[in-house]
Amino acid sequence: MIRTLLSLLLLCPRAAAGGKVPSPEDVTVISQDMGLILKWNPPKNSTGQNFTYTAEYRDYQPFFLTVCWSTSSLSCDFTDMVSAFGVYDLRVRTEREGNSSDWIVKENISLDKITVISAPGVKLQSRKGEIEVNITGPTLKKSNLEELFNSMSYRIRYWIDGQVEKKELRAEQSRVMLQSLTPNVRYCVQVEILTNSFTEESKGKPSLPSNHTCILNTENDDVELWLILVVLLGSFVVVLVSVVLVFFACWFSYKGFRFLHPEAKLPEHFKQYLCERPKSSLFLAMQNSPQPEERYHEVSIVQCLDDPSALQQLQQAQGSNRTRPYANISPKPEDGQNRGEMLCEREHRKNEENAGRSVRQSGEEEMQRLLLQ
Repeated sequence: MIRTLLSLLLLCPRAAAGGKVPSPEDVTVISQDMGLILKWNPPKNSTGQNFTYTAEYRDYQPFFLTVCWSTSSLSCDFTDMVSAFGVYDLRVRTEREGNSSDWIVKENISLDKITVISAPGVKLQSRKGEIEVNITGPTLKKSNLEELFNSMSYRIRYWIDGQVEKKELRAEQSRVMLQSLTPNVRYCVQVEILTNSFTEESKGKPSLPSNHTCILNTENDDVELWLILVVLLGSFVVVLVSVVLVFFACWFSYKGFRFLHPEAKLPEHFKQYLCERPKSSLFLAMQNSPQPEERYHEVSIVQCLDDPSALQQLQQAQGSNRTRPYANISPKPEDGQNRGEMLCEREHRKNEENAGRSVRQSGEEEMQRLLLQ
C-alpha cells in the first residue's frame, strides 16, 4: 500500500511534462502456459538515449499497482501477480531525467482466453504392426490443463514419411493406438491439444503443434485364426487321448492289484490249520534230520516179456555178461516164464512205490511251503 501511494505521488508532477518524452512502441501482451508478460520496444529515433520504463497493472481495483519500476528492460512479467481467471488492465510508459511519457494501456486482458498452450510431448512405440502414441501435456505456470478447461482432446495427424497425404484422428485419451498400418514402413506423427474452455470465445482453441516424430513400424506377428483353431483342436485331441490312456492304465493296475491281493479271505479253520505246527513224525524227521548223502547205483533196464522163448532169445543176444544177474534163471520154458513174470511184477511194484513216494514228498513240500508263508 505504501509503495502504491509513493507511486501516485511521484507520477503527479510528471503528468504536466508528459509530452516531452516519447511513448514506447509495439506494446504487446504475451501469455504462454498461463504466464503473463508485457513487452515493448523503445521509442522511435531514440538511439543513444537512456530511457527507463515503468509497468503497472490493476484488476477490479480503481488504481494501478506498479510491478516494474524504472527498469531498462523491454519487458515486465506479471505472472506472479495475476490469477488464471481474472481480468486485468496493463500499462507502460517511458521515463528520462525525471520526465515521463503518456501511458500505453492494454485493457480487459483475460489470461485463460489469450494464453497459448505449448506443444505437447509425443513418444512413439511400435509393436505388432501398430504404433502407440503417448502424449504428455505441458506444465503450466498457473494451475493445470484439467482444471483450466472444461474438456480437452487431442488432434493426431500421421503420415508415411516422405508423402504429403496425412490422416487425422481425434482422441480423448493421452494414449492412442494407430492401427491398420503398413508394416516395415516409417511413419511420422504430429499432435495438437484442443481445449474447450468454460467461455465460448476460446472453444476449440488448439495448442502449438508438436514436432514431427517418426518411427519405423514393426512387422505384424499376429497368428492367423485358422492356425489357432488347428492348435486348439490338436490340443483337445491330445488331452482326450491322454485321459483315456490314463483311465485304462489305472483300471488295469487296479485289476492286477486285486488279482495279486484278492479281497476274498480264507475261512478261520483253514488259517488255524495252516498256522499250526505239523504233527507228522515223517515231516518232523525230515525237517530235523541232516541232508542225507546221495548214493548212486548202476541201474540195468530189463524189458518184461510175456513170451518165454522171446526172453531166452534176448538173454542169448545180450551175452553172458549181461545175463549174469539172472544166471539162476532156469533154462526150462516154464521156469523162464515164471522168472519173467516175477521180474515184471517186481518192477511194477517198484514203480508204484516210487510214484507213491513222489506224491507224498510233493504233498509234504507243498504243506511246508504253505506253513512258511
